[in-house]
Amino acid sequence: MATDLIPMPRAESNTLRAQEESLRAYLAERLSIRTRFAPLSDVRAFLVSAARPDGPKGLVVDASTSVAERIYLYVHLAAHVALRHNVPVMTVVEPRGEPTTDAPIHRDAEELARAMWWGVGGDSHLGELLPSRRSRVLRAVLASRVARGVLRTALVAMRHAYYRLHMGGALAESRLTATLRRALCVTAVVCVAPQLVGRRTTSSR
Repeated sequence: MATDLIPMPRAESNTLRAQEESLRAYLAERLSIRTRFAPLSDVRAFLVSAARPDGPKGLVVDASTSVAERIYLYVHLAAHVALRHNVPVMTVVEPRGEPTTDAPIHRDAEELARAMWWGVGGDSHLGELLPSRRSRVLRAVLASRVARGVLRTALVAMRHAYYRLHMGGALAESRLTATLRRALCVTAVVCVAPQLVGRRTTSSR
């Protein structure tokens, strides 16, 4: 059913792609989760655990998900594993909308995923991989739905100008460029997973 080919269906930034690859490698190396991609109609992803708690696990992600969505799913599923929700031979399912079953475990995982994403809890090794760690100002800005949209539009426009004007040679290694790349990555992920800046019921304020 699944394939080893890793589809990238949308034109996403290289920073997002690199982030997705590093998190997928983290899942494989530290949590023994092998990720595959396949068309899924009703869910975004599901995690299947082995018969032994320390055995390998399999993660299947819908092939149509964006890179930003995959990044969120990896962090969220890492939270499930940290909370020991991956009971042997059981499946953790990530639905497309609000969970209708096992809602409490998803809420707990969401809380921990939020802490992991902002670098204030969870596995420190994972935290070091995330561009969002300790970004207090950016977190405050992204808490507003309107501000998220405005910021993402501005950052994407700046990215387009950067490449259109061939500014890579002069600014490629600058601290400003690195900061803007991280900000675009964080903003893209929060735009597809606003629960990272608050509960679903308040994230649109």
